[in-house]
Amino acid sequence: MPSATPLKPIVGLFKRRVTRDLGIGLGGGLVVATVYWHYFDKHLQRVDNYYAKNGRASEK
Repeated sequence: MPSATPLKPIVGLFKRRVTRDLGIGLGGGLVVATVYWHYFDKHLQRVDNYYAKNGRASEK
């Protein structure tokens, strides 16, 4: 009957893979969110301010 020792390296590789995937996913998500917050959101605020200043936001 085969022993269960060959499974230990597989489990270790799986844990490292999951940890790496989560780290890359969360880190990449934080980087993309920061870029969005600092660049694209600022652009939307400038556009909103432009239309509010010209009175187009109050028209219905």
